[in-house]
Amino acid sequence: MKKSPFRFTFKPAMEPQREMIHQWLQQDYIREWVHRQGLQNTLSELEKFFHHQSQHKKLDPHTKITQHWIGYDNDKPFVYLLTSNVFKDTLNVYAQWCESNGFAITLDIFIGDKDYLGKGFATTIIKDFLLSQFSDVSKVFIDPEKTNLRAIHVYQKVGFQIVGEFVAPWHPVPHHVMKINMRDLRQHLMDN
Repeated sequence: MKKSPFRFTFKPAMEPQREMIHQWLQQDYIREWVHRQGLQNTLSELEKFFHHQSQHKKLDPHTKITQHWIGYDNDKPFVYLLTSNVFKDTLNVYAQWCESNGFAITLDIFIGDKDYLGKGFATTIIKDFLLSQFSDVSKVFIDPEKTNLRAIHVYQKVGFQIVGEFVAPWHPVPHHVMKINMRDLRQHLMDN
């Protein structure tokens, strides 16, 4: 049996994990960045996702519904990730940085298990997630607040580059728009 090149595994979130996700989002180090309307949006999108999953039983790669994921270290859930498809034909903050060919996604990541904080896992988590679940995507966008220097540093280590900024309607402070070309991430995997 061939060993996986990835340290971590990822699966769509399931309804029985709702309480765990809610607890993770209540932790101070996450609430610093996800609160008020942003938190309400996330929880609302989680419920839409669960409803969609109950109706369709599998992820739709072309849905307009935010997809919610749990990352595992062996069988232990420890990280919460969200992805959304970027549609070039809509009024989307990321659409201006998309080409007409290929498709793009957005990414949010929250390490929920405190035992995994400060261990240097974030870059591996992001790379494993993107390469194992979205290797066919053209671009990935992430949008940290400009003051979230730790997150920006991690994203730059992965290969994301700052391409712009915007003020989020859910939290009116400046955010960076950061982008990575998946072909560069795939090439890096092949080179190592």
